[in-house]
Amino acid sequence: MRCPKCSSEELKVLETRADKVASTRRRRECLDCNHRFSTIEEVLREDLAVVKRDGRRESFDRTKLAMGLRRAIAKRPIDAEQINALLSDTLRRIENEFDNEVPSRAIADAIMQRLRKVDAIAWLRYASFYQ
Repeated sequence: MRCPKCSSEELKVLETRADKVASTRRRRECLDCNHRFSTIEEVLREDLAVVKRDGRRESFDRTKLAMGLRRAIAKRPIDAEQINALLSDTLRRIENEFDNEVPSRAIADAIMQRLRKVDAIAWLRYASFYQ
């Protein structure tokens, strides 16, 4: 890991916290420029594959899921914490229900189920795009 300000690799961890979700938040300090910053570490499942409607298989990509969700909630009063919680809850549910392969439809259903409780308009946008 490098300092985002000076690119030095000389860092010190000041504080470590386990978040509510399956991630670890660390507060770090650069020993060269004394810049402080936070990092969030999550366990990535690389064995999870998404089965598309046409039968193709793709490796699961959290960023792709987040981009689709952000498109649906654009210009809506939803804060970043709600988005991250929604993504984390959905991922936890998918990982618990499916071992190695998950249908794309199951991912969309899991997102829509949670999104409906957060914002009806964002839910409608997501549903119209992914159904």
